[in-house]
Amino acid sequence: MTLYGIKPAYIAGFSFLCLAVGAVLLFLHDGPYWLALVLFVAVAWSNGRWREAGQQNPAQLSTPAFLVLLLAPFVSMAALVWGLALQL
Repeated sequence: MTLYGIKPAYIAGFSFLCLAVGAVLLFLHDGPYWLALVLFVAVAWSNGRWREAGQQNPAQLSTPAFLVLLLAPFVSMAALVWGLALQL
């Protein structure tokens, strides 16, 4: 099962990388690093839901899991850019 032709594991991996770096940069500059950690957990949950739905019935995928993984790359890049902006 893919999301617009991209495997959810690849989307989650990219998001995890961006969120991890963004959280570290936000932590170093007293930014809201906890928000990046919350998003990290949300992406992990969503990726797990995709795996379960792919093994059973793809129609059982919940809307929140779909939306989290759909928006994850954009939100994680925003956290990374925010952290980089604070770095400058």
